[in-house]
Amino acid sequence: MSSIWRAPYRPLFFLAGLWALIVPIVWLLPEQLVPDRVEWHSRELLFGMGGAAAGGYLLTALPAWTRGAVPPAATVIATCLWCAARLTGAFSDHLPLIAAAIGVSGYFAFLTAMLMRGVVVSRAWARCWAPLGTGALGVNAFVSIADGPSPTPLLFAALIVVVGGRAVPAFTGSWLYRTAGGKSLRNRRQLSHLAVAGILIATCLHGDWSPTLPGLLLLFSGAMLLWQMSEWRSLGTRGYPALFILHVAFAWTPTALLLGGLSATISGHVPADDALHALTMGAMGTMIAAFMMRPAMVRDGESLILGGTMAGAFSLVSLSALLRTSGGWLDADHFEPEAAAAICWMAGWTLFLIAYLPAMSGPVPRPAFSAALGNQVKRGNGTTAAEGGVPLSVEHRGYPTE
Repeated sequence: MSSIWRAPYRPLFFLAGLWALIVPIVWLLPEQLVPDRVEWHSRELLFGMGGAAAGGYLLTALPAWTRGAVPPAATVIATCLWCAARLTGAFSDHLPLIAAAIGVSGYFAFLTAMLMRGVVVSRAWARCWAPLGTGALGVNAFVSIADGPSPTPLLFAALIVVVGGRAVPAFTGSWLYRTAGGKSLRNRRQLSHLAVAGILIATCLHGDWSPTLPGLLLLFSGAMLLWQMSEWRSLGTRGYPALFILHVAFAWTPTALLLGGLSATISGHVPADDALHALTMGAMGTMIAAFMMRPAMVRDGESLILGGTMAGAFSLVSLSALLRTSGGWLDADHFEPEAAAAICWMAGWTLFLIAYLPAMSGPVPRPAFSAALGNQVKRGNGTTAAEGGVPLSVEHRGYPTE
């Protein structure tokens, strides 16, 4: 079988980047060809780009959490279901409602089944958040066909906090241990737990309560994440660009939550669109880009090298989010921030695809998301952890592993 199917991240990350590039083109087409441009654009960035990125990461990390590898056939099935979901979404108006809903959610149903099987077989109950997360996304994809907009961006925010809140400090702790004479990193994981709880409660209250209460919960969650990040020594990672971009990307999440909270509690001062794009283009876009670049980076010992093309891609995606989020404060008479943001976004994902193509073939790096040496550590229950993300060398010093 072709080497592209040897690791789930290979086809799914490529499709995530490709879809991130293609979806904005809908705004250049005549409105009669795509009558519901806003709805399609939002759904495809969330479930298309975001869904492919989430699936690629989770299926690649699954062997590190459970017993056994993900067979290439499973990667083929996941990729085909993702493509079927995109076609179903495009022609949903011409399909029976139930068929369209099943078509757009089948991909997430398959991810959930794969992840849940791994959790149950290996009794890795601490990883139950993964199938629960993909299951929730599948339900929202199902509902989006029938009822339109849903609180899906907040679900992705929760996933970013769960994954990034463990991986970023773990990568940082490992790097500090190697380069700063064994210096340790303090990470208050209970703060990210509180943030996730606030996000999920706000999600459950979506549309059923006055926006003030969900807004206060988002403000609380954003504050918890800023408190957690304050001990991550983010600025100190500037000398290691492959790590620094993860800190920059994660910082978009508390920023978006605070903007969302302010928009809900003092409406009229912070546009809701700005808060939404801070979450989708900022938090989701930059974190997805930063994580998907890692398997394609050149390895130098236990370090990853952020090449110029990748650095340009991440910078442009970040700039596009900044332009789109701050558009309300810019002078629109002589400058169109939305158009500039779209150009930067598409240029950034074009550079990503150029830099990512070499990673589609050849040997699969182990672990996929870091350059850790000695990627297997025996656990007390006899299972082996082959880390899909965080260097295993940090496991026995109390840092979380992904």
